[in-house]
Amino acid sequence: MKYALVTGATSGIGLAIAEIMLKNGYFVFLNYSRDKSRADSVYSQFSQYNNQMSFIKADLSEYPGVEEIAEVVQKKNVRLSYLVINFGMTDRSPFGDVSIDNWDRVMRANVSVPFFIIQKLAALNLFADDASVLCVSSLMASIPHSVSVSYGVSKAALSALSMNLVKYLAPLGVRINAVEPGFVDTPWQQEKTHDQRERIIAKTALGRFAEPREVAEICYAILENTYLSGTVFPISGGYNAK
Repeated sequence: MKYALVTGATSGIGLAIAEIMLKNGYFVFLNYSRDKSRADSVYSQFSQYNNQMSFIKADLSEYPGVEEIAEVVQKKNVRLSYLVINFGMTDRSPFGDVSIDNWDRVMRANVSVPFFIIQKLAALNLFADDASVLCVSSLMASIPHSVSVSYGVSKAALSALSMNLVKYLAPLGVRINAVEPGFVDTPWQQEKTHDQRERIIAKTALGRFAEPREVAEICYAILENTYLSGTVFPISGGYNAK
């Protein structure tokens, strides 16, 4: 059996990716931060795969989460074929109200902790031969957005991280890529007002938000492809094309 780990795996894109992996016979570690009831709900939803999954409670907005993730995988005595870095945070404070603490929190969650997770798993030899890492960045890394400057900058850094780590991971037989999804119909995006959603749809060539499944299918294809590394893939539905 092959093993995979997905961070931020109990909702949205992360959950959709985990579901595809489970259906394809992978054992999946599903990470979540705090919401135990949500994790329990996912466990019930995928009860037919209960022998293929394990949940890791680790807050990846803080550095101790790195050790918690690595410890669980190491104790399981397995090596990961896939690692999906999906967990992320934002701060919607207006530009003039962004605080140092909130800026650091977003950068830590979206860039620094992902770096140290990859570094730690590599140091402990917890990547399988021909393993693949995928970082879920954001279209806001490439297209400036008015809502969260720290989110856009941190996601741009995550995309850059995915390209910069190629030379370090290639000698280990590990590939790394990133995706930059646009607006996806996740619980996060469903918090937007009707007017906000309509403005986004009006700027998107396909005239709708993506479904998490559509993004997850692309993510899985990238993970599976053995000749992809150091590439960042936008998944926008033609955002800004209208």
